[in-house]
Amino acid sequence: MIRVTTLYASTAASTARYYTRHLTDGPGEFPGQWAGQQSDLLGLKGTVTTKAPERLLSGRDPICDVELGLPLQDRTVANGKVIRAVAGFDATVSAPNSLSVLWPLTGNAGFAEAHDVAVRAVT
Repeated sequence: MIRVTTLYASTAASTARYYTRHLTDGPGEFPGQWAGQQSDLLGLKGTVTTKAPERLLSGRDPICDVELGLPLQDRTVANGKVIRAVAGFDATVSAPNSLSVLWPLTGNAGFAEAHDVAVRAVT
């Protein structure tokens, strides 16, 4: 299953910390790894640290910290409503519940491997 979440520029620092620290603090969790063509094009390799995602979500180059394009700023429209600047999207790939139950019951590492292959196929 793939779940997509909108990420906003105004919360770049806390969002980067959430993804790079809080999600990996649990037992058995591992730090994220950069994957896919876009990370290659941006020069991002290896373990994901907080600095690069924070820069990206702030509209800045993750390596040299130069602003990319126009500033990502929230704006207020005539009726006073605030339109939040969208910095990106998080696509989370999760195993189906049946696999989440079957894998620990059987101890078959092939189930985890199959999930990892599927995740790599969509990145």
